[in-house]
Amino acid sequence: MNTFGKLGFVSLLLIVVIATTTRAQEYPKATGYVSDFANLLTAEQGASLNGELVAFEKRSTIEIAVVIVDSLNGENIDNYTRGLAIAWGVGKRGKDNGVVFLIAPNERKMRIETASGIRLVLTDHIANEIRDEVVLPLFKAGDMQKGVIDGTHTIMRSLNATSLATSQNISDSEVVNSNELTFLGAVQVLAVIIGFITLLLIGSYLIQRSESRVRALKYKESFLERLVEGEKLAINPDVKGITRKRLESLKKDFFASSIDQLTAVSKNIRWGVVEHELYQFDYSIDGVLRNMKDEIAFAKKARKEGPGLMKKIPDMLESAQKELSKGKKSKKAEEYLEEARSQYVKAQDEYLGVVVINWVVLYAILVGIESNTVKAESFHQSANTDHSNDYSSGEPNSSYGFSDSNSGFSGGGGFEGGGSSGSW
Repeated sequence: MNTFGKLGFVSLLLIVVIATTTRAQEYPKATGYVSDFANLLTAEQGASLNGELVAFEKRSTIEIAVVIVDSLNGENIDNYTRGLAIAWGVGKRGKDNGVVFLIAPNERKMRIETASGIRLVLTDHIANEIRDEVVLPLFKAGDMQKGVIDGTHTIMRSLNATSLATSQNISDSEVVNSNELTFLGAVQVLAVIIGFITLLLIGSYLIQRSESRVRALKYKESFLERLVEGEKLAINPDVKGITRKRLESLKKDFFASSIDQLTAVSKNIRWGVVEHELYQFDYSIDGVLRNMKDEIAFAKKARKEGPGLMKKIPDMLESAQKELSKGKKSKKAEEYLEEARSQYVKAQDEYLGVVVINWVVLYAILVGIESNTVKAESFHQSANTDHSNDYSSGEPNSSYGFSDSNSGFSGGGGFEGGGSSGSW
């Protein structure tokens, strides 16, 4: 190849690299806390979910972006979601408390990307649970809209407070030289092979049995430790009665079984079965403890923020009423605002003049008022926005509050690969 040919090849290679890099860095602009570029949700579903996320951000400062893309542009789901999260700056600057729930229907992939500031609460383990127990089952059943909405709700609930199988490598058997086999009789060879396979199976069984026993006892120890922790938390009056009952039921089931006796080595114990059963106990009590901690944290938050929110509600309702009086009317917006007013009247009737206020119950009502007010404004804004119905353009049907000049997010970071990906 001559000099000019080499230069041409290098130039072409540089152009390809630059073009690829540029494309990888191009992401659509956010249209709200919900950005539906694949037009999967209805306008009402998108506006309602966006309103919930706006209200959630106001209460917690955590920014959750729900993104439904028409295409990943050939990128890996992990890299695409992380790149989009960084480009949009989801989360508060300095807090790094953003979450991106991204769905790619055409590629049948999804990811929950978590920033470092909230990863101690929304752990990878919890993100995996949300993926496996909420999102993917609905996606596989064909109800993608419910999967998106329920998945988002579960993420919010997880943030409301602030493989059993082991792989074993088996080396390839050594190749025996065919010339050396000639001096062995066929029976001897067969006996050696059978003996080797038998020893291999016995050894494998003993190893797996031993490993299952170790893991089973580990799960048992973990369960008992969590049980002690749960009984201490259950004393707190902010823990709901139903959660206490779940703990007591788990404790009763555990000690009613024979599992507690399985600490000594016994030839008659099927450790694989016991391991699975103990894992289920440990997994279940982990969920109970999370609920207890969430309930305690919510009660603390309610007492701290409830009085201030109660004072803000009248101005919030008045502001929403003024907003809805402008432009085109939206029946759905009016319904949400009317529901918010009814809730406020109920809150006043039940708690006005009460000396000792149950802020846990009242705060839940106030949060509902705030959420319905935000939904009313979102539906009104949606009704007064020119929507596009071109499903092939990659443009969303609705914009839920972010203008082209303002991403709406606060410039957060900390997206380093935490979270969970899945496909269906």
